[in-house]
Amino acid sequence: MKLLSTLGWAPQVIVEVARVLMPEENIVFYGYVNEDERPRIENSLRKVREEVENLRVVKVDPMSFQDCIKKIQRFLDENCVVNITGGTKIMAFSLALQAAMVGIPIVYVVTTKDKMRIKTLPLLLSLKGKNFLREGSTAHRMLELLLTKYGGFAKLIDLKRDLGIKYSTLSDAKRKLMEANIIQERKEGKNKIIIANDIAYLFMEGEK
Repeated sequence: MKLLSTLGWAPQVIVEVARVLMPEENIVFYGYVNEDERPRIENSLRKVREEVENLRVVKVDPMSFQDCIKKIQRFLDENCVVNITGGTKIMAFSLALQAAMVGIPIVYVVTTKDKMRIKTLPLLLSLKGKNFLREGSTAHRMLELLLTKYGGFAKLIDLKRDLGIKYSTLSDAKRKLMEANIIQERKEGKNKIIIANDIAYLFMEGEK
């Protein structure tokens, strides 16, 4: 079993979960918002290194949902438990969402009167319920093309050309993606520009 954790200022919440669960591998995601915060985070990381075995640390941009998603996806699989107690809300939210989509346990540490308790978060999501995003659907193909070929920013006319579909079909897929807040659209002169929101990367398993 692997334990994936987000690290903030309190190393003990990672050390405690690792001590109780005794995973074969510990993956810790860390990052600092600014240089003023850096010494405190690095001190926290040092304490984790001293206490936790089989450790791998991964630096992320703690304020970038997209960066957190991409880096977490490299390590997340069905053999994991995730600990979302530490780190920024964006780090913890990124880890929790991806774990919920895979259906793996999510834990966090509650401290009361200097006593730590490990709680399980009852959260489960399923992409299968979003039928418009099933693999091979127009919306799925459009989103995959937008992310993989165009880096999340493309002219609508280019997407239509690459997909080889009618505007009516493309517009329907675009509408569904926009309603789900997965993409947004804006105009630049005569061109309609499609932009992937950060959450779009959650729906593309191929981005792992």
